[in-house]
Amino acid sequence: MKTINNILTILVSAFILSACSDFLDPEPRAQYTEMDAWSSVDNTYLYINGFYKPIYEYGPYGVKYAGVSLTDGFSDILRYSANVMGGSGGDVNKVVYTGNISPQGNPLSDYTYEYNRIRRINEFLYGLKTYAKYGDQEKLIMEAQARFFRAYLYFMLVRGHGSVVIRDYIDGPNEAFKERSPESACWDFIESDLDFAAENLPDTWPKKDLGRITKGAVYGFKSRAMLYAKRWDKAAEAAAKVVAKEGELYDLMPNYADVFNQPDFCKETVLGYRFHGQLTHSTLFDKQYSPKGDFPETNTDGKCLAVPTQELVDSYRMADGSSFDWNNPTHAANPYKNREPRFYASILYNGATWKGRTIETFVGGKDGFKPFDIEAYPNATTTGYYIRKLLNESVKDMTVKGTTCWNEVRYAEVLLNQAEALNEMGKTAEALIPLNKVRSRAKLPAVSPTSQESLRNIIREERKIELAFEGQRYWDLRRWNMALEVLGGKRMHGMKITKQADGTFNYQIIDCDGKDRHFEERYYQFPIPASEIKNNPKCKQIDKW
Repeated sequence: MKTINNILTILVSAFILSACSDFLDPEPRAQYTEMDAWSSVDNTYLYINGFYKPIYEYGPYGVKYAGVSLTDGFSDILRYSANVMGGSGGDVNKVVYTGNISPQGNPLSDYTYEYNRIRRINEFLYGLKTYAKYGDQEKLIMEAQARFFRAYLYFMLVRGHGSVVIRDYIDGPNEAFKERSPESACWDFIESDLDFAAENLPDTWPKKDLGRITKGAVYGFKSRAMLYAKRWDKAAEAAAKVVAKEGELYDLMPNYADVFNQPDFCKETVLGYRFHGQLTHSTLFDKQYSPKGDFPETNTDGKCLAVPTQELVDSYRMADGSSFDWNNPTHAANPYKNREPRFYASILYNGATWKGRTIETFVGGKDGFKPFDIEAYPNATTTGYYIRKLLNESVKDMTVKGTTCWNEVRYAEVLLNQAEALNEMGKTAEALIPLNKVRSRAKLPAVSPTSQESLRNIIREERKIELAFEGQRYWDLRRWNMALEVLGGKRMHGMKITKQADGTFNYQIIDCDGKDRHFEERYYQFPIPASEIKNNPKCKQIDKW
């Protein structure tokens, strides 16, 4: 079995979670042999630790797509401001404005990486069955963790491409050529692995093992995966398994803003990743997304890479639950007053209090507006807003990487997953229960009974607001078949604010794109990479590519 290099790599680098708890500390060794991975339970867990990394790599503290942290930058709610090709958002905008998706390259696909990790998991499962000598129950729990991550990686592949090749064991040279499986079979495979994981993982781990996958984490993730598969009953059922533990293991935190500055897991964490000690975010997140005014005037290293759009800002409700309306003179005169709590927790706007000062996004202000498409890296807002959510207001040294934990699946998402699935099943009255729990935390009035179509739109708007900047929006638009309507040939907007002589402000909605955005019907299923087609002749290209 050709796993020596993989195992050595994992064992040597197993510190990826090492600061989280004692069980992740590898025994100091000069080198490892292949069989060391199976010589003890502790060593095998060092192997397993390497499977956890993708949880954060695909989140805001990783850089999996186009070298940036926030995939919402491909959607209508966030825009990257770089005006050149390359990192820092330039490649994001190449996708946004020109497409830049083909079999030869796709910044929104991580195909090779995902299959490499799947092969590693398959090698692990073979070794666990062949070489491990410990008890069956211990091996079941190990296998469950591995199969969860195999399902997680296949979810990423199927979410992007639809139909892919299923490789569920070590297939040697004689089996290297395989056809793509139908999308339904791919979802069957993902569901099967998730069900196995949920059946064999515990509800909780001992304190020293905090951070490992739990039964609830699997069900929470399954509730998301089954929405993509349009298996509404399975999504609702998985969500219900998590909701059944409400108050005991999971719950909504009272204050929405507090969810995103936790140094460790909280009741809202269903599936998460802990950063402690030597383990930090892969990026200087606060430095890259903080407002211009957080840096000295002489500093040119501030990034302010991505900023919220007016489309997102206008989506936040008024405090009484009514819609914001620029045609309402009271709203227009002071557009950031009396908005719902999630607005103040998520958006830095002109006049917001931040780090003991007042944000100034007006032209000429400390955080002042710059038009897009003028400078390669504006290092300032090009929409009149900055992100607040996910930033740590206590950070003073921007050169230090953060350790705020990442909640890949929050309890609020599980509730919204449940609401969506129930509504799509025609159980509209039942769907109101989880939906209104989320709205209640945001101090919004409960939604009254309504039609399925009306509730569908309400749930989708609620996801846009509740999950903003958490990497869901672009993929939600694709799975709802709304991306062409929302993104194709459209332009997003920002706010240019001018300070008047009397201290009042003039608000002008502006086109922050300067050109139409690009989305094609065929982008609902990304192409299989040309390298896969070349190396595996049985794998035929996705239709329309």
